[in-house]
Amino acid sequence: MLTLAACAKQEPPATPATPAAQPPPASSAGAELARSSPPPPAPPGQDRASSAPAPNPVAAPNPGEELFTNTCATCHMADGGGVPNMQPSIIGSAWISNPDPQLLLSLILRGATVMGEAANAYDNKMPPLDHLTDAEIAAVASYVRTRFAASPIGKPVTPAEVAVARKRPGLPE
Repeated sequence: MLTLAACAKQEPPATPATPAAQPPPASSAGAELARSSPPPPAPPGQDRASSAPAPNPVAAPNPGEELFTNTCATCHMADGGGVPNMQPSIIGSAWISNPDPQLLLSLILRGATVMGEAANAYDNKMPPLDHLTDAEIAAVASYVRTRFAASPIGKPVTPAEVAVARKRPGLPE
């Protein structure tokens, strides 16, 4: 690592100078010592790593986005646009845009049956996703409400809210 730091150091460009202004040549032993010396310690209370520029962090995967991609996007498409007559678009959907997440949670848990006759407008019926955990359903519901609601809903859905929806009639316990 010290070698890399020494390699990164660039000498200033040579400029014409008068002989009296040139510094005396450094001994090779002194120059070698300067290159191999460890950097000075960080000031008290300051970690050396914190003064270095932060690496470009890669965002941690959003579990809701991951679940949507792996479970929902097959039908609703990655952009939420759906497929005409096959699966509905979820962009701006009232099911997603409602401030109360219970309607959306019922749809996720019970599938198209909660849509009643409206479900017949599409050839593919959404299956119940009640096999997902409360945390998984909360994550995917939060993601779609942030990404596809008419106005993004920043308040995350909680597993406790999913548990309430799961206890409603219509689902096996």
